[in-house]
Amino acid sequence: MTRLACRLPLLAVAVMLTATAQGDLLPQGDRVIDTAQSLVWQRCSKGQAFADERCQGTATRMTFLEARAEARARHSRACPWRLPRFHELNALRLPSPAEHGPAIDTAAFPDTPAGWYWTEASAGGHSQQDCFVDFAGAGRTRCNMGGSFYLRLVMDHDGEAPSPTCRTP
Repeated sequence: MTRLACRLPLLAVAVMLTATAQGDLLPQGDRVIDTAQSLVWQRCSKGQAFADERCQGTATRMTFLEARAEARARHSRACPWRLPRFHELNALRLPSPAEHGPAIDTAAFPDTPAGWYWTEASAGGHSQQDCFVDFAGAGRTRCNMGGSFYLRLVMDHDGEAPSPTCRTP
């Protein structure tokens, strides 16, 4: 009984971390409403544009400083785009992706490239403050890497539609 009691909280955390990947994603044009996390995601990666139910163009890789600058440049009162937190982005990762497809819901996020995505660096200064999510194959996570990665911005969702003037970058 003691072993089961210890494992139940871990099971609850695993279910919570993959709940978004199981459903609760509502594509709406160039955005995806994530009802499980109360977020609005860009449907396409930076460098791509949503048209004809696809993300067209080539996703852009960038450094962390470039990703942070992009988020700041796109942030406004009407359009509060930001870098996603690690747990937010990781919740999009499918626990059992298609055999050769990306580890993300491709109906909600079409044409997601295989590769690492930036997240916001966490506060607190511990050694694992920069963490990344890879939607390639089975999907992976890793912390403390440098390099050029993809970007998908997010904003908090208060239940109302974002301002009509708010467009995905």
